[in-house]
Amino acid sequence: MENSYFVSLGAWNWFILAAILGVLELTLPGFLLIWFGVAALLIGALALAINMVWQLQLVLFALIGIGLLMASKRFAGSKSGKTDRPLLNKRAHTHLGKVYQLVTPTSHGRGSIKVGDSIWQVQLEGDEDLEKGAGVLITDVAGTRLIGRAH
Repeated sequence: MENSYFVSLGAWNWFILAAILGVLELTLPGFLLIWFGVAALLIGALALAINMVWQLQLVLFALIGIGLLMASKRFAGSKSGKTDRPLLNKRAHTHLGKVYQLVTPTSHGRGSIKVGDSIWQVQLEGDEDLEKGAGVLITDVAGTRLIGRAH
């Protein structure tokens, strides 16, 4: 008698569950719950068309949800890191091998270079002091500081 309310709603249980999962998908990070929401919609539509016991509905919901989730992982593409712009989020690494002029003379191997419209801090490999305007070849990156040597 305790599950009579659940059974009396019939297919609408699945539509309610699909709506709840849809709202949760919008509020939580990830791309997981949408597939179970779609599975709930499918089971709701099946329950309207075909008279099924609730146990079969639950099994089909689990199978369809897991199947959709696995299919989405397979077709979502790999995250192997292969891209046409590998240095997109590594801006400092784009300067490796290039020569820039000092905008301030170096002191104890530290100075500034102008790259485009920005000023970058540079550390010379040999703690030497160079005059303003001297060329510096960028050889490495340490955080936000460029490492270079006299050119």
